[in-house]
Amino acid sequence: MGFTPPLLFFFDPIILKIYDRLGRMDLLEFARSIPKVDLHVHLEGSIRPATLLKLAERNGICLPAEDEAGLQVFYQFHDFSQFINVYMTITGCLQTADDYRLVAYEFGRDCASQNIRYAEATFSILTNVRITGLPWQEILSALNAGREQARMEFGLEWRWVFDIVRDLPETQQAVLEVALAARDQGVVALGLGGSEHGCPPEWFVDTFQRAQRAGLPRVPHAGENEGPHSVQAAIDLLHADRIGHGVRCIENPALVEMLRQRQIPLEICPTSNVRLGVYPSYADHPLRRLWDAGLYITVNSDDPPMFNTNLAREYEILVEYFNFTAEELARISLNGVRCSFLPAEAKSQLENEFRLEIARLRDL
Repeated sequence: MGFTPPLLFFFDPIILKIYDRLGRMDLLEFARSIPKVDLHVHLEGSIRPATLLKLAERNGICLPAEDEAGLQVFYQFHDFSQFINVYMTITGCLQTADDYRLVAYEFGRDCASQNIRYAEATFSILTNVRITGLPWQEILSALNAGREQARMEFGLEWRWVFDIVRDLPETQQAVLEVALAARDQGVVALGLGGSEHGCPPEWFVDTFQRAQRAGLPRVPHAGENEGPHSVQAAIDLLHADRIGHGVRCIENPALVEMLRQRQIPLEICPTSNVRLGVYPSYADHPLRRLWDAGLYITVNSDDPPMFNTNLAREYEILVEYFNFTAEELARISLNGVRCSFLPAEAKSQLENEFRLEIARLRDL
């Protein structure tokens, strides 16, 4: 699959030295400071509000807000369809190669500020080709120029997940062809995003089977605005290596047990789920129950500015609302490394770096 499943009952000498005697403020600081991996984050949804306003102005696009405060109102979503409309408005502000270079660079700068050492950023390549008319090669080259600039300045790395948009099934074969052609340019997986309503996994079986035969990992969204049947289908039909969200598996105990036994990672994004109404509050969110059931959990940011969050804040939320201990935060951090699609040698090196950093933070 490209990642190493953890032992269900995981005991690590470094992690076991992280005593849970930390006070609440110390534990929140530990959550903010711990090295992190973000495996479920959309580049278009990561554009800073100030940058979005700048892009709209220079590309002659009228936004329904004139300042950052107005954008926060614009980002008050009533349902998933409204969220998609806002997301497409944001995407439409990207028009030139330099726009793509800029947002990629700023993504890297924002990751570095949260001690995110590695990410796998989802990008809807064919949607952007359709909007701009630019060849995918030019868009990807610009994205990678921003990625390289960020790597040189901040020392972090990330790769790309090119996703199929569910309600544009006619683009799926083209997205796969681009993803396969761009594997030597940082693309590590095929995604499937957008609304699950009315866009069943059955539409995408052939494409995901082709990806599997080609050895390209598969990370469809499932179990967000549709129930556990969507997660089951993502596994059975799309042969998912990781599940984007997957939280509604909690509604089917047999599915939870299967996920536990097979250790298929879930990319959980708590604030996204609350802001989009999947759950009314953190108190109702099943993250803690899924963790306690022994599932392979990672925690991620999804579309940070759109949900007024970031990954550092999501780690704080693990403490504030889900009562995660320092030991559990460390395990979440290492889970992100282990189920990434980095090559084995790079993954091992990154895990060693994380262990050393966790040990240093423990001793502060």
